[in-house]
Amino acid sequence: LVPVALISFAGLTKSAQMPFSSWLLGAMVAPTPVSALLHSSTMVKAGVYVILRFAPALQGTAVGFIIALIGGTTFLIASLVVVSQSDAKKALAYSTIANLGLIVLCAGVGTYEAMWAAMLLIIFHAVTKCLLFLCVGAVEHRIHSRNIEDMDGLIISMPKISIMMQIGMVGMFLAPFGMLISKWAVLKALVDYNPLLAVFVIFGSASTIFFWVKWLGKI
Repeated sequence: LVPVALISFAGLTKSAQMPFSSWLLGAMVAPTPVSALLHSSTMVKAGVYVILRFAPALQGTAVGFIIALIGGTTFLIASLVVVSQSDAKKALAYSTIANLGLIVLCAGVGTYEAMWAAMLLIIFHAVTKCLLFLCVGAVEHRIHSRNIEDMDGLIISMPKISIMMQIGMVGMFLAPFGMLISKWAVLKALVDYNPLLAVFVIFGSASTIFFWVKWLGKI
């Protein structure tokens, strides 16, 4: 179990879990296509993939529970922080950290249901977040700002990009899109395993809904 714990620790740093998340925010200076690729589907997902591979060994152990707590705490804190962000790329970065925390939480639990929920999260988060990163880059290229406050009435000035952004946003929190189905699967797995861990998901998800609705209203 000690080697598994050490490899999982490496996975936590790679997936930007608290308190190792500052490097992901610093990487926002990269060009938009690079951000979309690395922060939605390849680089950070390598960390959670490693932990998921060892999830069966973590199931029912103290190490697994600690990893689940780290993931749950990261999800809650990052979800609360994202509400205060006005820089669109930084907001998407915090949202990525939060969703990675949710995947780590599932990996720490290690049950069959939690594993399926984590895999669904990896797939659907990659698709929606990649779309949002690319849209924010297109908006920044046109209006020379990526501040959410400067995106008022984007539906009039850039209708096609605005519609694509709206699809990405509703994909993060509304039915029948995959992220909502994934989070439902996470909640089901956590209630069956330890209802206390579901509290992190409930409060964190409430915060993210507030943020996405606010941004959706702006554009």
